[in-house]
Amino acid sequence: MKLIVLVLAVGCMASLGYADTNAIAPKYGVKPPPPTNAPPQGGSDIDKCGCHEIVGKLKKVESNLLRLILNLRNKYGAVYSELQDMKKNVKSVSWYVGQTSETSQDINEQLFNSSIALASIMQSIRDLTINQQGLVTKTFLTESILDLEGRHGEYTPPAPEDDIVYTSCDDTRITQTGTYLVQDAFSEPTKVVCVLDFLPGAYTVIQNRQDGSTDFYRGYSDYRAGFGEFDGGDYWLGLDRIHNMTNSGEYELYIVLEDFEKNISTARYENFAIGSGNDFYPITKLDGYFGSAGDSYGDVIGVLFSAYDLDLDNSESNCAVSNRGAWWYTDCGKSNLNGLYLKGLSGGTTGMFWETFRGANYSLKKSRMMVKRKNMATVPTTTTEGTTIPAETTMEQTMVPPTDPPARRF
Repeated sequence: MKLIVLVLAVGCMASLGYADTNAIAPKYGVKPPPPTNAPPQGGSDIDKCGCHEIVGKLKKVESNLLRLILNLRNKYGAVYSELQDMKKNVKSVSWYVGQTSETSQDINEQLFNSSIALASIMQSIRDLTINQQGLVTKTFLTESILDLEGRHGEYTPPAPEDDIVYTSCDDTRITQTGTYLVQDAFSEPTKVVCVLDFLPGAYTVIQNRQDGSTDFYRGYSDYRAGFGEFDGGDYWLGLDRIHNMTNSGEYELYIVLEDFEKNISTARYENFAIGSGNDFYPITKLDGYFGSAGDSYGDVIGVLFSAYDLDLDNSESNCAVSNRGAWWYTDCGKSNLNGLYLKGLSGGTTGMFWETFRGANYSLKKSRMMVKRKNMATVPTTTTEGTTIPAETTMEQTMVPPTDPPARRF
């Protein structure tokens, strides 16, 4: 009986479930649900749940992710390749750095060894210079012989026949410019050119160049002793004689220059003197310049005399070699009156030049360096009969040479 009642109840509920809710809803005050499109029978789960839009977006995200992964993989490959190249380059650079470091150490060692060798060479040069100054010379042998004979300081070599030995160019018997045999402050009578064109007083020519007949590219010993044609030609009086003269009183220096266009110019210094050979003949006095040639000596006080075989200049190079001369070089470009005789434009500094007159690349035609004693002491004059006549004492001479001296002074 209970079973029958239960079956009937279930049947009623089922019939109500399949009943038309639109018909009974108003009766009980219930709004019927809106009609829905029922999915077709037999569709997929996606069709049943209505997820098409979501699935489309997921597929698009998946595609983008795959593309991004592919790009990242490609970039990784490129970066990895670059890293491999950089690794190789780093290894190469490390090797080069190691080699450079070793090379640098070798260079430093070589420089150190070279410095030691250079210092040794310089010391050897100094020793050779000192030894050279101590070598036996003709003058030394002559003085030694005179000492042995007990006549040192008293002996005077006989003058050439028919030649008169004058006391100096200031001797009153000398009345015109010319070549004379003079004693002056020299160890023996020497022929020199005496210039009397600028009275009062007379100049003694210490350097005379007029035709290039004498080679002036010589060693230190020649410049010490003097060389050339002392009878009026090209000559250099000698550093020893110039030192003896300029240290026996107050002297002035006068330089006359001429180019190949017949232009003559002058340079005068009121005070001039050089030191002894023991000090390598430095210029000890040089001031009071005036003239038309310009001052191409400059600041040379204390500068030593240099020749090609004894480099004592103030330059890093050997100016005597590069300028083919011998001079008091402050550098290699101021003046070079003992340079080569090249006749005009030379294209270099090897000629006989005075920089402020025609420039360093012009080799002059004539050069004459002269000195004059400013304070002349009383000088006795000896006649041919042996009678001594006292000369007049002259006070300090003042002379202003003309700007353009005549060419005949050469």
